[in-house]
This record gives sequence, structure tokens and C-alpha cells, in this order.
Amino acid sequence: MKQSFNQGANLRTLFDFAEADRRMEEGLALASSSAARMSLLGVAKAHARAVCLLRGCVTSDCVARRMAERGLDYSDLGNAAGSVFRNEFVWTGDVQKSARVSTHGRIIRVWRLKGV
Repeated sequence: MKQSFNQGANLRTLFDFAEADRRMEEGLALASSSAARMSLLGVAKAHARAVCLLRGCVTSDCVARRMAERGLDYSDLGNAAGSVFRNEFVWTGDVQKSARVSTHGRIIRVWRLKGV
């Protein structure tokens, strides 16, 4: 089977850490660009901080549960949910299986506040 592309050039564009980071930042900014999402993102971050201060660590499940208890839907964050733990939190290195039905039991990170 004849290849129809330059394999070396394709690998260079396929695996580029700087470009991947740039696209991630661009996507996160776009995902949280609406006023309603920005507001909900601020609420989610506040809940994440509160849980972390209470328990020492937090997951997206913790934030989703706390929001649901207050009549808010974590899924309304959409792709902006990827920004909840940015800047103020650091990954502990631990992971756990999500209990939310919508996540199908995928692995999620455990976070703590920076400097705490």
C-alpha cells in the first residue's frame, strides 16, 4: 500500500507540545467565554475551594455534588468544566473512579489548593 503523505512531516504536526498547549489554552478560553458560563465557572471554583478547605482535597465529583445540592447542574459548564481546577489547584497525583453516571466511571484527578 502506497503512503500518500510524508510520514516525517505528519509526525511533526501530530506531536507538538507547544501547539497542543496553545490549542488547549485557546479552547479553554473559548469554552468559558459566555457570561453565563463564566458566572457558573466562578461558582464551581468557589465550591471547589470550599470543599478543599474542608477536606484537604477535591474532585470534580465533589464539586458536582455540592452544586447539585444547591440546585445547580455541573454539566451546564460544558467544556468550561476543564477550567475549574486551573491556576488555584494542583493535582495530588491521585486519581479515583468517578461515581457520576454521566462519566461512565472514568478516572478523575484528585486536587488540592496550591500552597496549602
